[in-house]
Amino acid sequence: MLTQPKNLIITDVELNWARLDTPADNPFGGEKTWELQIATTDAAKAADWKANYLNVKETDGKFTVSLRRKSVTKDGSPMEPVRVVDAQKLPLAAADRRKIGNESRGNVIVWLAPYEYAGRKGVTHSLTAVQVTDLQEYSGGGDSMDFDVVGEAPSADAATADMF
Repeated sequence: MLTQPKNLIITDVELNWARLDTPADNPFGGEKTWELQIATTDAAKAADWKANYLNVKETDGKFTVSLRRKSVTKDGSPMEPVRVVDAQKLPLAAADRRKIGNESRGNVIVWLAPYEYAGRKGVTHSLTAVQVTDLQEYSGGGDSMDFDVVGEAPSADAATADMF
C-alpha cells in the first residue's frame, strides 16, 4: 500500500473524453470535476497502472482509466485547473483545450495519495497535468451544429412581393 503521496507520470497514452476547459457537472451531485480518460492496448502498461492503484477497466483488449480533478478543495476554495500543455510544453488556452479529440496522444501526471476515512483505507488520485503530443482535433459539439440548407432560397424581390 502506498504510504506517502507521489506524482506518477504516465507516458504515450491515448486521450479520450477530455473535459479540461471547464469542470464538468457531477451527475451524482457533489463538486464539478475536470475529466480525462486514458487508454492503451498494452497489457504491461495497464498492469503498471493497476500496480499504481488506478482503477483499470478492460473492454475488447483496450484498457482504460478515468481520471478526474475536483474543482474545489475540502474547505470549498477553488482548485487550480489541470495544467494542459502541447508537445513543446506551451500552455493551451481553454478554447484550445476544447479541441482535444478522442484518440489524441499524450502524457499525463497523476497525483496519488493514501487515505484513511471511516475505517477504510485506499489510494486517491487527482489528474494534475496533461501534455498533448499528437492532437486529433475535435470539431463537433453543440457550438458548431446547424441545419443544412434545404431547397432554393427565394430572391429578395419574390419575398417582398409575397408579403403584400
